[in-house]
Amino acid sequence: MTEPSAEPASGPLRRLGRAAWLWLLGDVPELPREPGSAVLVGVVCTAAAMGMWLSERHGLHGGPMAVGAWRMLVHGCVPLAALAAWELHVARAAGRLAAAPAAIVALGITLLLLPVAVGLTKAGAHDLAGSPAQRILLPAVVGATLVLVALRAMGARLGDWGIGLGDWRWWLPHHGVLLLALLPVIAAVTCMVPALAHYYPLYKPARTSLDALQLSLSAVALDFVGWEFLFRGFLLFGIARRGDAVLAMLLQALPFFLMHEPKPEVEMISSYFGGVLAGWFCLRARSFLPLYVIHVAIITTVSVTAFWLRRG
Repeated sequence: MTEPSAEPASGPLRRLGRAAWLWLLGDVPELPREPGSAVLVGVVCTAAAMGMWLSERHGLHGGPMAVGAWRMLVHGCVPLAALAAWELHVARAAGRLAAAPAAIVALGITLLLLPVAVGLTKAGAHDLAGSPAQRILLPAVVGATLVLVALRAMGARLGDWGIGLGDWRWWLPHHGVLLLALLPVIAAVTCMVPALAHYYPLYKPARTSLDALQLSLSAVALDFVGWEFLFRGFLLFGIARRGDAVLAMLLQALPFFLMHEPKPEVEMISSYFGGVLAGWFCLRARSFLPLYVIHVAIITTVSVTAFWLRRG
């Protein structure tokens, strides 16, 4: 009688690796296909494209805080305005508008505030290095806050757009493990890849001045609020409402990859695969917040490592 062959040594290791992978990222969510989702995806893709176009073709030249504030405005508030318009449509169809008159007033004020922010910004661009908060941040923050309050008043589920803490009991420990594993690797890669160390920090004074480095990283943290909401909130969760989580993960990673075009090749290539995994994590976490923290931590690690390499 022939004895059964022993399991290959790689079998347990493969199962262990798969288990660790799924623990870290979770299962790919199974999502229902919502009515009207084809129109929703069209609205989402159009608004995302407009935000990216404003950022790339109509950006500002000034101090890092001015640039960060502008990018936060166009990447974050343009999609947020489209989100509000869609939820107004949904609320109207469901007959919920009569119950939330304050929401309509708040959205109306917001529609005025956002063009004011853009107009003041472009008209006074030469002054922005000294006063980005007055010209951009205040109208943007007030407008965004009013939108969120209005949406809640109308009964909109903000979690459907990745806004909020999501399933924080799941993602918080996984997030901590991911950061502990990822950041040393990022620092090592920066040391080993001269193109990265040469490219960062983007703000040239931050390459030799610690104060300028702190200013630069503060601006990046501001910028990434809009950036991560655009890709891992609005775009990812909007497309996912079509009922195909994998397609949503792949599609939101493509413009994210293309927006890295001027950066070193190692970063650009990794941005696509990292973007897909980021989408997976955020869909499971039901929030874009974890990737905001990770992205800020990555750029901080790269910039600080490059700064100290220059000093050494």
